[in-house]
Amino acid sequence: MSTGEQFDPDYYVKWRPPLIPPGQGRQVVRIAIFVLSGILIIMAAVALWRSNLIALPGGRGTIVGKVIAPSEGAVVFTLTNPTEIPVGVDGRFTLPDVPSGRQMLYVGFSGTAWEVEVNVPNQGMVDVGVITVETTAEAIRER
Repeated sequence: MSTGEQFDPDYYVKWRPPLIPPGQGRQVVRIAIFVLSGILIIMAAVALWRSNLIALPGGRGTIVGKVIAPSEGAVVFTLTNPTEIPVGVDGRFTLPDVPSGRQMLYVGFSGTAWEVEVNVPNQGMVDVGVITVETTAEAIRER
């Protein structure tokens, strides 16, 4: 201060009590982290449930599609439902009673298997479209 100026006590910031009582800061932070973690877990669970990436207990679905193969004799199956379903004359197939969720569909033909990843909805049907089976001319002649 220079000479001639007087001290003004209102000019300086007055002490105010803290918003959080002393000693409770860590507790407030812990509660905030706990609540935010819970919200994050709930959001992740809802996202997985809506995307059908997790299988619901006991849920089953059906896989349908068409296989284009050089000749007859193709079969389809999954590891969770190993019953081989023969492909029809027109190439169409229906694989019932498959557990819901992410599955690998296998198409077997002439000693070779092709795999297609499928997301089976609970009590629904998924159409995998057309699966083209390509073989060499030698493999067909051996048959």
